[in-house]
Amino acid sequence: MIFIPFSAVQIEHTATSDTKFQLSTAPMWFSDVNIHVLTHDARYGDTNITSGNPSITAGNGLSYRDINIQDLFFMNSSAGDNTKIIAIGAIMTEARKKELGVF
Repeated sequence: MIFIPFSAVQIEHTATSDTKFQLSTAPMWFSDVNIHVLTHDARYGDTNITSGNPSITAGNGLSYRDINIQDLFFMNSSAGDNTKIIAIGAIMTEARKKELGVF
């Protein structure tokens, strides 16, 4: 059996306004991460997120590989409907970061 060490992390955030927000304001690289929208639909995108960005309906989610969660932004899809987002994933190893050149 091959043992592959990793650290699992869970991050959650509930919007408190209709402005964009991040799950992490510091670099946090994931090898794999699942992002779940628990309450109220949410829009997602990069720092230029607007009401025209794609949305995720409550109860659904997204999956990413090799991503810096700091680069993802979210916002309420509808004004006043404060969405709750949870991300659960495996933190990228230093060896994988080096392989991808993200140092």
